[in-house]
Amino acid sequence: MKKSFFKTRVRFSIWLTISATIILIILLALTVKHAREKAMVEQFSRQQETIVNGVAAGIEDFIASLEQSMIILSKLSSVEGIRPEETLKIIKAIYDDLEGKIQLIARVNEDGIVFCGYPLVLMGAIAGKSFESYLFFQKIKEMREPYIGQVALSIPEQGKGEKTRFKSIVIGVPELNARGEFTGLVFATLKLSTIIDRYVNSANDHASSNFWIVDDNGKFIVHSNTKLIGRDVGFITGDKGEPFQKVFLKGQKGYGEYVLRNDKGKIEKKIIAYAPIYLDDEQWFFASSTPYDTVISLFREAFVNIILWAASLIVVAIIIGMSIVRSGAKQLRLKEELKRLKEIEDWQGKLIREKKAMEGVIEGSPVPTLVINREHKVIFWNRACAELTGYDAKDMIGTNKHYCPFYSEKRPLIADIIIDYNIKALKKYYGTKSVQRSETVEGAYEARDFFENLGGKDRYLYFLAAPIYDEKGEIISAIETIQDVSKEEKMAQHLREYAETLQNELAENINLRKEREELYNYLQSIVDSLPDKIFDLSSDGIINYVSKDMKRERGVGSKGIKGKHFTDFVAPEHRELVLRKWADAKKGIFLPWEIEATTRSGSKRNLLITPRPVKGTDRYVLVQRDITELKNLEKKYYESQKLAAVGQLSAGIAHEVRNPLSSIKMSLKILEKRIQPAGNDLKRFKIAQREVEHLEKLVNDILIFAKPAEPKKESSDIKKILEHALAMVEKLVSDKHIRVQTRFEKDMPAITVDSAMLEHAFLNIYHNAIDAMDVEGNLLISTKRLGNESVVIEIDDNGCGIDKEDLPHLFNPFFTRKKYGTGLGLSQVKKIIEQHGGVIEILSVKGEGTKFIVTLPISQQDMKVHTAMSE
Repeated sequence: MKKSFFKTRVRFSIWLTISATIILIILLALTVKHAREKAMVEQFSRQQETIVNGVAAGIEDFIASLEQSMIILSKLSSVEGIRPEETLKIIKAIYDDLEGKIQLIARVNEDGIVFCGYPLVLMGAIAGKSFESYLFFQKIKEMREPYIGQVALSIPEQGKGEKTRFKSIVIGVPELNARGEFTGLVFATLKLSTIIDRYVNSANDHASSNFWIVDDNGKFIVHSNTKLIGRDVGFITGDKGEPFQKVFLKGQKGYGEYVLRNDKGKIEKKIIAYAPIYLDDEQWFFASSTPYDTVISLFREAFVNIILWAASLIVVAIIIGMSIVRSGAKQLRLKEELKRLKEIEDWQGKLIREKKAMEGVIEGSPVPTLVINREHKVIFWNRACAELTGYDAKDMIGTNKHYCPFYSEKRPLIADIIIDYNIKALKKYYGTKSVQRSETVEGAYEARDFFENLGGKDRYLYFLAAPIYDEKGEIISAIETIQDVSKEEKMAQHLREYAETLQNELAENINLRKEREELYNYLQSIVDSLPDKIFDLSSDGIINYVSKDMKRERGVGSKGIKGKHFTDFVAPEHRELVLRKWADAKKGIFLPWEIEATTRSGSKRNLLITPRPVKGTDRYVLVQRDITELKNLEKKYYESQKLAAVGQLSAGIAHEVRNPLSSIKMSLKILEKRIQPAGNDLKRFKIAQREVEHLEKLVNDILIFAKPAEPKKESSDIKKILEHALAMVEKLVSDKHIRVQTRFEKDMPAITVDSAMLEHAFLNIYHNAIDAMDVEGNLLISTKRLGNESVVIEIDDNGCGIDKEDLPHLFNPFFTRKKYGTGLGLSQVKKIIEQHGGVIEILSVKGEGTKFIVTLPISQQDMKVHTAMSE
């Protein structure tokens, strides 16, 4: 009984152990399955992210290079001397250099009309067409900045007659003049089909993945399923329910697992990797979509095999268990060891299959890619890399010769440096290769380099290397992608050389323009400084240019004059004469003529018009000169001639009258002594004597005015001259009880003058002052010196003053407001002062008084004598 119980207990323990082992094996398999699925999905997602980033960067670089080409074209509008056919040749050169990658290059004026472009077959359809209603034209015109966005164009395809409406990318750049004003724009259109052929289809070699582009509104613009184009991405959600559309709002690169319906309408889980494509005003996304089941299909097949093997092992375990019951514990341990060895073999097989799956993904990538392990040996070398370098994968995998296609001596690539995390080596080997940390891939570095005869060609290559981490976050390998950017670099180099040439030509044009402007300003200043007004007329009499603004004369500016017939500005009464003279000028008769014009103020102006032809043209020049002042001077000259003749006649008459007057004066004195009249007779004698004296003074004034004597200058004291003249009017001063004040500055130098003539001049001034004052008036006489140059004499009275209208005529001969007198007194004073090199000025206010200001020069000799006497 005990033996049976013990046997049953042993069996139960063995079966319990076997059952627990089976359960553990199943749980372990499920756990490993889940962990490996996650690891494989994560690794695949990172690889897809790298591919997507590379394609997005390629699209951005391609569009950026087109934008630079358009910027250079836009500067042609500011370069003077470039003919339209030269501009078209430049556009054609850029179009051909791009090898048909763009659809159209065109120039549009400020009104939105296409006037120039290439290819000609497309220009025939859109030349003269208005783009003013297009959004890209409105934005460029408003912002004055380059613009990149979508546009729908209806134009014929090359080689076809019918029009097709294309969804295109437009790259537009404004054309601005020197003042920053908008004069038009230049733009290029890039069909989406070009992007699809160049980047999407090349990246779409992997049969299980499909690639698509989404615009900034979250709608598909490129997708393998044409039914989805134009549809919103809102129907895609993450595995946690997060809408895929939120990803676009963040504007970041990444990857994730998302749920969407497939072509048959069934719900399907997919791995989506995405990266932004930055345009000027828009942000697109380039994304890859791979079914989740496809990524892990190989692993699942391996897992099924593992389960089958596990089931086999379980059966074997049961058999072994039963054998163990019969054979003993030793045989059971041997079976269990055999089972573990089998599991290890299965895991090794699974890893091999995973490696093959990864090799398939990388091998199908259109981007040349290599992967090295921690021992710096190549573990992947895809077909695109072999085509680029000329080195086949079988010659490279398992070796550390991945430097051979690029360098003659052994040296690390960026992937080698990332494996060792040796930043110093990065600076050492790539310091001159524009190396920098990647902005798109975390932990990655990028560089550019030039290689001669790489794969049979000279190439510019762009390297992007990134680390690959294990589940512990340690670097286990590094992946490096290589892109041939030779065409872009050569285009950039050509554009830089062309830009430098344009810059030199622009500098020369600017210098020529400055010289021309300086010459124009110089000639314009000469023309503007002329007193004459110059009209440039066409052969029909239309005004092309006027040298001065007519606003003051006719109330219109030069802009209102240009473009009108010159007779529109001629008074009706002169129009017939002007047209007759204009007809003579067109016949070759260029004789000047005069007309009298009336200004807006009503004054009359005399104008001399002189026509002349412009040599080498059919234009004419009319020179208008204002000769009003000349006419007035001419009149004054004739009047002065008449006045001179009258003066000579008066002098002759005065000379003949003076002797009889002397005889009459003498006879009156003799008769007065002999007859001794009284009463009315004496009164009549006095009247006769006074009138004779008045006539005698008049005759003397006329003689002095007509034939003034030359001054006999000698050194004289101005104070004595003023006092002597004042003494001559002492009786007149006392009769009117006039208060005389003198303020003579001390230390006044003597001046060289004719004292007798100056006494006569100041006597006339005293007479005028006394005559203007009432009884008990005030007369102030003062002198002062202005430095060493002149002496100023001021004679100030508080008489009746002089009318403002009479002031300009005070020194005119025969002008007087007195009831008696000749009007020659002040004329004589002015002439005497001017003969001494002096100046006389009169300041007067009606009812307040008059001030005479006489300024006489001090000679250097006078100052020397004065200085010597002072010492």
